[in-house]
Amino acid sequence: MPLWLLLALIVPFMLAAVNVIDKLVVDRHVKTTLLYPFYIGIIEMLMASSLLATLLLTGIEDVNWTVIGGAMAMGAARGLGLIAMFLALRLEQVSRVIALWFLSPIMVVGMAVVFLSESVSILAIGAIVMASIGAGIVSWTGGESSRGFMAPKVIALVLVSAFAWATANILTKQFVDDDSFWQLYFGSRAGFGLVMLVLIFSDEVRHEAGVGWRSRPLVGLFLMSEIIVTVSLILFYSSIKLAPVSLVSAVGSIQPFAVLVYSIGLALLFPALFSGWVTKGRKKLIPQFIGTLVLVVGVSIVSIQ
Repeated sequence: MPLWLLLALIVPFMLAAVNVIDKLVVDRHVKTTLLYPFYIGIIEMLMASSLLATLLLTGIEDVNWTVIGGAMAMGAARGLGLIAMFLALRLEQVSRVIALWFLSPIMVVGMAVVFLSESVSILAIGAIVMASIGAGIVSWTGGESSRGFMAPKVIALVLVSAFAWATANILTKQFVDDDSFWQLYFGSRAGFGLVMLVLIFSDEVRHEAGVGWRSRPLVGLFLMSEIIVTVSLILFYSSIKLAPVSLVSAVGSIQPFAVLVYSIGLALLFPALFSGWVTKGRKKLIPQFIGTLVLVVGVSIVSIQ
């Protein structure tokens, strides 16, 4: 197996583990869902501050404020998307939320056609239809509610999250510049963190912020998530140095499938704790499995177009 493929396969399984950790945190370790992204915002702002110090040392006259402004908008969009995802995770199975969220690359294609005048092949259109059908199957087969479909609120939150990340990707395409990488990186982290810090205006967040960090399980899961994300980014950048980014992105599309595998594994190993993470009964679990697979294939095809 080529090294790039091995690295590219590891990344989605690592990020799927982060999705599982996020679900565990919002389900059992915070009283208010918004507390978790608020803590993430603190870390992001600390990192952005260190990057700002580096930029100032290089000379403020070299700073491209257009790039920084665009990057902050990009980061803010991702921050809003992450908040919406956490709210959805509180209400629904993580395997279903992440599967629907992976419609984001499909949204990117549509936005690129409209705003960047990019073209779409017939194959890509077919793949978009395939991914949409897969998403429909995933949302139709139940979940933690007794409805035929997932709760409309959950679907809306996931689609808002996916749209926000798609918007951020379009902004990245507009403002990315190899000569101003660190300014782009600083702006995105700052915008991301600022959106999270605004959550302090929530009464529930203010009430819990001072005591939540004393929870050792919460701190441990939070640090574990940050470490996994950092390592996965290193592996991702290493893989795209060895192979075309389209191929790496296509492999990364298996993340929803990895989340489903983790959910089933946890439910089988620890039924008392995680039985609610998968839908009981083959009549619902098998369609979800097939729907997730169809969506993954569709998104993978779009990624390599």
